[in-house]
Amino acid sequence: MTTLYAYEVSPITNPDRLYFAATLDECRSAAQQQRSELRDDPEYGEVEPMPIYRVNMEIPDLQTLLDGLNNGDDLTNAIIIDRTLVETVSD
Repeated sequence: MTTLYAYEVSPITNPDRLYFAATLDECRSAAQQQRSELRDDPEYGEVEPMPIYRVNMEIPDLQTLLDGLNNGDDLTNAIIIDRTLVETVSD
């Protein structure tokens, strides 16, 4: 099992889209950077708090990998075992 950290890229419009990082600090930094970019975009609107999760994953076996690549299956959901909220990034 591998543990990564991920934040919700757009919690309101697309809560299933995650950005992954190797450490909590890297994930927090990436979320803060994205929040800064979104606040600077006058067309984006309000920037909602971004949840950060600890994500336990299994490296996929060959068949799972092939199915995902060839059939458009969501590999992310196929390999995530569980995710636990660890913090929320806000201003």
